[in-house]
Amino acid sequence: MNKIFIDTSNYDLVLKEETFIELKEKELNLNIKVDEKGKLNLLIDNCKLNIKVNLTKNSKLIVNSLAYNSSIDLEITLEDDSSLTYINSILSDIDSFNSIKIKHIGKNSKSKVLADGINMELGKFYFVIDGIIDKRSCNSVLEENSKIINFKDGNSKIIPNLIIDNEDVSANHSAYIGSFDKNLIWYLNARGIDDKRAKKILTKAYLLGEMELNPELDLKFKEFIEKIN
Repeated sequence: MNKIFIDTSNYDLVLKEETFIELKEKELNLNIKVDEKGKLNLLIDNCKLNIKVNLTKNSKLIVNSLAYNSSIDLEITLEDDSSLTYINSILSDIDSFNSIKIKHIGKNSKSKVLADGINMELGKFYFVIDGIIDKRSCNSVLEENSKIINFKDGNSKIIPNLIIDNEDVSANHSAYIGSFDKNLIWYLNARGIDDKRAKKILTKAYLLGEMELNPELDLKFKEFIEKIN
């Protein structure tokens, strides 16, 4: 696996193998091109990240993105016969503004995007998610799922948009804003686990449940979870 620590404000990457990128306390423009198959593990800590990804013909990309107190502006373009799985999990106790744009410009392209967030305080937590399939992209599939869990009465919003210019496609979006099921908290309380620890357990299950974690992401995220009050 390739490990990259970025110390510039702009970085261009051609992704050809599994890659781990750690970003901390910076504003960064990251441009990624995928020519074949790749897997990207992103750890984002107190950053504002602008990321553009281009999946070329017949390419495949899996992204596991974990963020703490960060905002992400993401744009991904899919060409013919390309495939994307993007899992984006954010834990925040400050304002977090996140834009996700998925653009299908090639036929037989497939994308699955999961955007999950936990708003720990009373600030703003936004997901703006645009799914676009143009007229060239017949037989394409676009799937978007987004959820935000509020610990308190934070100002959380999910704004989904589907812009479809082809009838021979499948496109859907689901969105949920709420809190952890009180029955789950009570279940853990009944087994001697206090509310604080229960929230940490549920947070880890909620944000990491869909990911294929590598050791670096797992270790760092445990550090993030310990910040929960």
